[in-house]
Amino acid sequence: MKRYLGTADAVRRVATKGAVQCDANGNRMHDFHHHQCAVLSFYTYGPRIWIGYVSGMVQIIDLEGNLIAGRIVHNGPVIKLVVGNGPVYSLATHGSIRGWYISSPVPLDNILRPKLAKREHMYNTLETVKIMVGTWNVGQGKPCQEALISWVGLHASDVDILVVGFQEVELGVGFLAMLTAKETIGVEGISSGQWWQDAIGKAMGEGSAFERVGSKQFAAI
Repeated sequence: MKRYLGTADAVRRVATKGAVQCDANGNRMHDFHHHQCAVLSFYTYGPRIWIGYVSGMVQIIDLEGNLIAGRIVHNGPVIKLVVGNGPVYSLATHGSIRGWYISSPVPLDNILRPKLAKREHMYNTLETVKIMVGTWNVGQGKPCQEALISWVGLHASDVDILVVGFQEVELGVGFLAMLTAKETIGVEGISSGQWWQDAIGKAMGEGSAFERVGSKQFAAI
């Protein structure tokens, strides 16, 4: 894979075996290699570039290609790097997410790390969350309430998060064309979508056992 980053007077390319820095005319200026594995993702913010590798390694380099820091943050390939409200987050193929402050590493880290490690028991808690995910191609039909209860209702009490998806809720050509033109819309005002929201909410005990976080209806042709 190849990814490109443009700056005022140069283009830097991060490829599977390293990176190449070129001037505005495309002449190679610098070629650097800091890890033997393939690059799957990278993110730029200010004067730093975060690079995620298939080995689970994340490295930070400056705009000249100098290695600032690097460590194994996942036990699987790093497929996405983003910045959100201060921290940098990395996503691995198995779903693991790690985050750290965008200013790290700095000299202060070496001072804070041992102090925080001694107090880890005060702020670090481990929780187990059970998630149930299910999909159903309903073919524009509407099953009875007993069918929905047997599908999700009987298992709702055993999980903490429940995610369900339905295919072919609405198959009308005009309906699909309208939704596709808008790309995505909510189900408000759409009778079939609202029926499914109410039915699935009733089956899993919405309001008492569960709280709806969100819902969305999509369409494609």
